[in-house]
Amino acid sequence: MLAKILKMHIHIIGAGVVGLTTAYYLCKKGHKVTIIEKEHDVACGASFANGGQLSYCFSDPLGKPSLLPKLLNIALNRDLGIRFNLPPNYNSLKWLKHFAANCTRKKHNQNQLQLAELSLSSMSLLQEIKDHLNLKFDHQRSSKIALFEKEKDFKNEIKYLKLKQNLGNDNRAISIEEAISLEPAIGTLNNRYAGAIFSESDEAGDTLLFCRGLKDWLIENGTNFHFKTYVKGLKNNNSKVVGLTTDEGFIETEKIIVCGGSSTENIVESPSPITPARGYSLTLPRGKVSFDMSLTLSDQKVLFTKLGKKIRITGFADFFQNNTNDHKRIQELIELAQRVAPDLADYNPVKIDSWSGDRPLTPSSIPFIGPSNLEGVYINSGHGFYGWTLSFASGKIISNYF
Repeated sequence: MLAKILKMHIHIIGAGVVGLTTAYYLCKKGHKVTIIEKEHDVACGASFANGGQLSYCFSDPLGKPSLLPKLLNIALNRDLGIRFNLPPNYNSLKWLKHFAANCTRKKHNQNQLQLAELSLSSMSLLQEIKDHLNLKFDHQRSSKIALFEKEKDFKNEIKYLKLKQNLGNDNRAISIEEAISLEPAIGTLNNRYAGAIFSESDEAGDTLLFCRGLKDWLIENGTNFHFKTYVKGLKNNNSKVVGLTTDEGFIETEKIIVCGGSSTENIVESPSPITPARGYSLTLPRGKVSFDMSLTLSDQKVLFTKLGKKIRITGFADFFQNNTNDHKRIQELIELAQRVAPDLADYNPVKIDSWSGDRPLTPSSIPFIGPSNLEGVYINSGHGFYGWTLSFASGKIISNYF
């Protein structure tokens, strides 16, 4: 009788990978779930064409001490990997101030350990979902190699390895010669590298295919989807939520989880501020040179991932931007990838599928997972560049509030 009383009807805002994994864990506990999504289908935002890398061991906060000396070049748009426009409002300025505070060595160490714990816990959770649902999403145990051009940056990364290794992380520093022996395609790259970090446990998979498969399971298990439904705001009574207002009408509910990505703070204030970090990707046919391991060009913030029969190239982090620069940034990504790795993909313009979109990032790079300041409303957002990786851990954590 007690178990029956505790079952709830929970509304989730957002049908990206974070919202869907949240729904999965709630359904497994027997709750009734309704998902509200402004787009026409699942995974139309940051989950649509992300890097595909499951970075269990190489998830790293963006804010770090080594970034501080580069801020002037970044502010002057001399850094291809990161671009900052002037903060357009007070909230953006507040986010930037908190971000700078997270670039200290002490905060970076704390954030790195917390992010590593979340990432590592996702590994076994995805395996459990795979065993349970048998989804097909081009999943492979690819491992990953992150390449560093500058000796100083490489040595800085080595300093943090032991911290993460104590948690069970298998990252290790290797020479470029060893990197080439593990993945011969690195020998065809046109840049020179000082060293590399090898993550044997890291994996890859197509987030869009995963989301579509999970959607089918959720529907079969009673989840309702309201697509093309835009949430205008929440309605509360004495600091307690009583429903949400949408362009399709009012929905009465006392339990809401906001998994709205970069739109989260348009719906509810997050205790940890969230700002969009715009990124870009290319999906192309394979090139002349085959590669199996996922590759990261750390200096340019560019990833190369093999997903089934295609190659996904993802790059850049642009802040306080709108979509007016998308075409230019996509061209810069194509030119950089073709210059550095001309043989890893087929760059025929007719065959390139490009994407641009916003990743929701907190100043610490740690997602906020928990209750908001409004009773009955919870937040699972702010995953930044690791939404795919962290979605399993964060979905499990938020489900435990119910």
